Amino acid sequence: MKPILTALLFLFGFKAIAQDSTLTRPDIKKNSIYAELLGNGGVYSINYDRIFQLSKQVKIVPRIGFSTLEDVLIFPLEANLLLSKSSTSKNFFETGIGLTVLKPLSGFSGQLLTINGYDYNFHNNTVNTPVMIRAGFRHQKPTGGLMYRTGALLITGDETLLTIGIGLGYTF
Repeated sequence: MKPILTALLFLFGFKAIAQDSTLTRPDIKKNSIYAELLGNGGVYSINYDRIFQLSKQVKIVPRIGFSTLEDVLIFPLEANLLLSKSSTSKNFFETGIGLTVLKPLSGFSGQLLTINGYDYNFHNNTVNTPVMIRAGFRHQKPTGGLMYRTGALLITGDETLLTIGIGLGYTF
């Protein structure tokens, strides 16, 4: 009876230690809302993204955004990787790939739209989807609050263009 009681007390002691260690870990905020200038959305975009932690140093961040310019709806879609030194880091190298869906409203067909030096031709109310490749820096505290990011974007499609994107927002 004593060996069983000793073993149970020993196991409960480990369980208590494990519970204490999780209480000291900070609550990582995963949602961000931000405005980006000159990025995937053209002149500006309003965006939402969410962090999914793959390991202590790697996080994947899907993003969706919205913008409008000259009767064209713009939807930046992107999947980014955040690379850091630890799970509680606030500075990240950010890299990713995405699409920007440009949907003209009625009456815009057959016109030319220039965004960040890139020309989009709309014929028969077609949807354009240039591919974007991003490399940059992101600052986001694990506990939430102010976040900012900047990056170089390579836009590919009918032509290729290199531009920048600057974002400022809030993590919750």
